[in-house]
This record gives sequence, C-alpha cells and structure tokens, in this order.
Amino acid sequence: MTVETDSITAAIVAAIRQVLHDTGRETAAVEPQMLLVADIGLDSLDLAQTIVLLERSLEVDPFRAPVRTPVEGTVRPAIRTVADLVGIYRQAASSRPSPGQP
Repeated sequence: MTVETDSITAAIVAAIRQVLHDTGRETAAVEPQMLLVADIGLDSLDLAQTIVLLERSLEVDPFRAPVRTPVEGTVRPAIRTVADLVGIYRQAASSRPSPGQP
C-alpha cells in the first residue's frame, strides 16, 4: 500500500466512524470486507453523510470523476463494502489532475 492508499483508507474509516458517532451508534471496527449496510448498519442518509465528509477531507468527488473502464458504456461498480468505497476513491484520486494542471 502506498501512503496515498493508506490515507484514503484511513479517511474512509474515520468518516464512517464519525457518522456512526454522530448518530449515537457504536463505532466498532471497520474492516475492508465489511458490508456498509448489513455489517456496519449504514443507511442511505448515513452513506450520503459519509460521502460529504470524504469529499471535504479528500477533496475529490468520485461521482464526478471520469470512469476509467476498458469498455465504453460500462457503469460504475456498486458500492457495497468498505473496500468498494476505498476503490472508488482511489480511482477518483488517481484520475485527478496534478496541481497546476487544468
């Protein structure tokens, strides 16, 4: 894992824990293989709050970033696990232009 990958994972875990804390729930361990809904207990509002926190801390919106896929017309993968969320943010961060580039 690179430093960037570690920081993305750490930011995602922190955001999920923050949402759980803010809603009065336990902030148990958050592991990559955990399902966001079934294992962690996030609902659609919790996920939206998590995305907002991540957009602020990582300064990237993966839902606006271009999708790099080998087949034209393919869609973004479903986000079901913590690892899925890490993957989509990792891809968005890698497609972001370098500072000073348009």
